Amino acid sequence: MKSATVAQTPSSVPTPGIILAWAKAWNDGSGKEMSALFTEDGIYDDYAFQASWSGHEKISQWVKLTVESIPDARVEILDAFQSGDRATVRWVFHGLPKHIGPIEGTGRSFEVSAVSVFELKNGKIQHVSDYYNLANLFRQIGLPSGAWTPPFGPDLLK
Repeated sequence: MKSATVAQTPSSVPTPGIILAWAKAWNDGSGKEMSALFTEDGIYDDYAFQASWSGHEKISQWVKLTVESIPDARVEILDAFQSGDRATVRWVFHGLPKHIGPIEGTGRSFEVSAVSVFELKNGKIQHVSDYYNLANLFRQIGLPSGAWTPPFGPDLLK
């Protein structure tokens, strides 16, 4: 069993338990763990992939699909907070894809910054929305990431 990694941050606010459990479910690759965190009609949105899953079965399938594509997918929590029935976590998404959909993996790993926003109901997740830059993920693993590339690189900014 893997635990959620929590990076050292200047925040003195403890990471909310629901976020620790969410990260643990991802790090364990467990659709069963993940779906148990949600209300019966819970929704999981991944805006990078423009996809949405509703209900325990579909949310569990989303985790299974992700783990089949990225077997070592993991969440590293940077910081998080909760206020009433809302919570937010800033995290890093890591992994080495075997494939992304029909596209074979390139043998390169990724590490992208992400934010997730949670709506809670009676201690369970009613809705979570993940936000991260898919173009950045694709660039890191060597896949085309769009038609536009900046005319400068990081070396020119020094």
